[in-house]
Amino acid sequence: MRNLLLVWVSAELLWAQPLAVNTGVPLRLEPGGILWCEGTWINGVGGTFQNSGTVYVLGDVRNDDPGQLFIAGATPGTLVLQGSFQVLQGTQPIRTDTLRLVGSGPKVLDTDLYVDGQLQLGDAELRTQTHKAIVRNPDPLALTRQNGFVSSDLGGYLERWTDRTAVYLFPVGGHTPLRYRPVLLTPSVGAPHRWAVRLANVDPTSEGLPRSQRSPDLCEINPLYYHYVDRVAGTDAATITLTYDPADPVKGPIAQWKALWEPTPASAGPTAWSLLSWSDFSTPNFAFSAPALTSQITASADTLAPGEPVQLTAQVAPPQPGLIYTWLLGDGQTATGTPLTYSYTSPGQYWVTLIVTSSEGCRDTASYRLIVRGTTLYIPNAFSPNGDGLNEMWEVPAQGFRQVRWRIYDRWGLLVAEGQGSSIRWDGTKNGQPCAEGVYVYLIELERADGGIEKRAGTLTLLR
Repeated sequence: MRNLLLVWVSAELLWAQPLAVNTGVPLRLEPGGILWCEGTWINGVGGTFQNSGTVYVLGDVRNDDPGQLFIAGATPGTLVLQGSFQVLQGTQPIRTDTLRLVGSGPKVLDTDLYVDGQLQLGDAELRTQTHKAIVRNPDPLALTRQNGFVSSDLGGYLERWTDRTAVYLFPVGGHTPLRYRPVLLTPSVGAPHRWAVRLANVDPTSEGLPRSQRSPDLCEINPLYYHYVDRVAGTDAATITLTYDPADPVKGPIAQWKALWEPTPASAGPTAWSLLSWSDFSTPNFAFSAPALTSQITASADTLAPGEPVQLTAQVAPPQPGLIYTWLLGDGQTATGTPLTYSYTSPGQYWVTLIVTSSEGCRDTASYRLIVRGTTLYIPNAFSPNGDGLNEMWEVPAQGFRQVRWRIYDRWGLLVAEGQGSSIRWDGTKNGQPCAEGVYVYLIELERADGGIEKRAGTLTLLR
């Protein structure tokens, strides 16, 4: 049969609420026993409580005895906090085997907390403020939650002890504004270690880690929060996984503070980045970053004819989704996207400027020069294929035209030679045999880059 001890105390002290005070008496609750305190529990100097049962407290808990309150018994006990807003306070830390938080109201630390069994957050916030909540049970399942989390101010943190190569959850978050960004930590060896984690739910700059002081390889640092992750005891590495929300403004690779924010070799995962086998905790402050962009332009050609299409392609490092590409094409026109196909109508020199913008607002620019040459056609009226090495070929360079088709006729209207391509070359022969001196007629059809057709006709003189 279980022992049930109900404590109903009507005395009023300070907050005008029920109060239970132990001024120096050793108390013990046997296994299966239940103690119910409707108000605040105060453990004065000299007071001890060996709890092997279950203690329910609806008010605050205060401990002023170095014994830390709820000293270890042969059978672990449980402390249940089920008030709407409760403070754990005193001049000495509070220790318990299992701590169970009930309800969604915050449980606030005004002193350090040691949990040697299980920390069961449920749906509540454990607000450590500048103090430490330490789970000394190295079982990975020693900390459980539904929607609850641990929040901390500068100097406070959640500490877990580890002794195996398993995944340990640090359910850290913040209350103003409400934010949950847990950390997963996997030790590389099974030796005993201690790890401290905090979500700093503030702009890093406000805590002496200015975002403006960053490596040139970084464009931005997350302005909303950063993570504090430290190895309190031990010397071995661990894989650290920091999580983000897709709606966060900056959620790129992890950066570490070292007199300035510097990039790390983080590996990407679903809404998370991981530092694999990480052992550098010289400065245990980590934040999501936006890497600086480096862009360049490649073009299918750098010299064009009017109307000839050119394909412009943006190349950006590091590659990432969500980039916006804006082109200033040098002729007053703009365009977006990549690759881009464009045609210039007028000859000239054009400087193309590419502006790349990331979702975090990071930008980079690149430029590329294009030459658009006008169509020119010089048609010689004579040539002398006589073997002296001078003027041996009738050549018509058709610059700026897409294609040329040509025919040559003798004085009797007979076809002597024909061809097509990007230029005209005739060596003065027909079917491999030299043609006689005389006057010949040429017909030339030229196709421009825009598809238009131009025609030329005239005579040329062949000399021997």
